[in-house]
Amino acid sequence: MRSKRVQRLETTDMRYLSRIPTKIPPGRVIAHNNILHGPNWPTGPNGFRAWTWTASKEHADFVLCPCGWSGLEHYAHKDAVEYFREDPERYKRHVKELETEHGCFEDA
Repeated sequence: MRSKRVQRLETTDMRYLSRIPTKIPPGRVIAHNNILHGPNWPTGPNGFRAWTWTASKEHADFVLCPCGWSGLEHYAHKDAVEYFREDPERYKRHVKELETEHGCFEDA
């Protein structure tokens, strides 16, 4: 019997990313969760996760994301995108606070 996680991944066609992508896989789109993150953060810190989905499928409530993560076109939940767009400078300040608090990504 397959685990619920494996079943969910098969149902949603999600393939989690373990590093910052350098290109978009053919036939796929990149998306990330709504966790606060910097433009050069790998997946993991602060609960940040990213994945790919089949490009031809509709993904409810996900829209093109302007945050700059990975430097590639990608999607995020509309609420996360709205939070970023409301005040990009506030978002960047919060990211910097996290980086300073956790002592990570200071040279990035």
